[in-house]
Amino acid sequence: MKKCLFLLLCLLVICLPALGDEAQDLTDKCTITASGNSKQLTNLLDGDYATEWTSSHRGYIEVTAPEGEKVHGLYISFGSFITNWCVEAQDESGNWVKVYETEDQFYNHYIPLTQGYQSVRLKCMAPDYNHVLHVTELHVLGAGDVPGWVQQWKNFTGKADLVLMVTDPGDEYLFFGGLIPHYVAQGKEVMLCVIVNTASQYKSQLLDGLWHCGMTNYPYIAYFKPNMATTARQQYALWSEVQFVRHVTRIVRIYDPEVLVTHAQDGEGIDGGHRVCADAAIRSVKSAMDSKYDQGYGYKIYGNWQLPKLYLHAPADGEVTLDYNQPLDYFQGKTAFEMASEAYAMQDYQKVRAQTLPSDGIFNGASFTLHSTHVGNDNHFNDLFENIQ
Repeated sequence: MKKCLFLLLCLLVICLPALGDEAQDLTDKCTITASGNSKQLTNLLDGDYATEWTSSHRGYIEVTAPEGEKVHGLYISFGSFITNWCVEAQDESGNWVKVYETEDQFYNHYIPLTQGYQSVRLKCMAPDYNHVLHVTELHVLGAGDVPGWVQQWKNFTGKADLVLMVTDPGDEYLFFGGLIPHYVAQGKEVMLCVIVNTASQYKSQLLDGLWHCGMTNYPYIAYFKPNMATTARQQYALWSEVQFVRHVTRIVRIYDPEVLVTHAQDGEGIDGGHRVCADAAIRSVKSAMDSKYDQGYGYKIYGNWQLPKLYLHAPADGEVTLDYNQPLDYFQGKTAFEMASEAYAMQDYQKVRAQTLPSDGIFNGASFTLHSTHVGNDNHFNDLFENIQ
């Protein structure tokens, strides 16, 4: 009896993945079919966020694992507008039943299927025929630990330490250098808020960079169109001054940051979108504490928040200068600037301004000015969280 138990345990050890083993990418070994537009399936495997497979209403992609394997996870990237979807698998009777659904709308999305299935379907569940599913990339994972390159985002609902508000994807590095990895490495709860709603391929690239820098909080992406002007007046005319200031105030009320950081008041001399980010952030210091401002929505749902510190990017010599060039244990000895440079290289949206990230970002991304404070003035000028308890 003992011998039989011993042999059984040996078989279990052989058959199950070793503790801590990383799940294999089974994509190339799987059979992948679709309910329609089969010629587009190669777009899911080309590593290009600009190409996609498009479903019909209730259309689906079906994935069948190779013999001896099961699907334990899907990692997908969406294109265009994300509509409702689910994952189905076959039950014992051969009927397709729902095994995963979510309200999260992440452009890079990991789907855990821990039970493991021989075949699964990613199915469009749009409420009408006007919305279909767009998928740009697909990876199929076997049993084991989720690999580090697979992005597992979370919708952050707590209180942020730092909110960085930028106009466009890529601004977080181009104008703020290594700010994100600098504070992620310190364990700060960081939220990135992006004002311009760009094409899906740029959103996926944005996520690639943020994940590389240690972020797990899914960024807040607003709805303003990328119709950029050069002056604040022109930009407000395009975006609506009332709507924009209200939107920024809501960001402050939603995340209750200890520190809010955004662009320079002069828009770094080049961008109206940057100028209105600074202007609206300055005005939000008061509006986020006004119980009569946006009373029916912002105040009613989120309440007021007294912003402890507001910093603006200082392209010239600012009062505070951060050090992005110290090796960080969190990133295995790489510096914040090195991490930001690698993340910037993952994006195409800003390459018209710079192919590679200039030292510390454009116009000294390590330099900041304290515009307002409720916790006292800085004395050491090397940390945005000085005086924050």
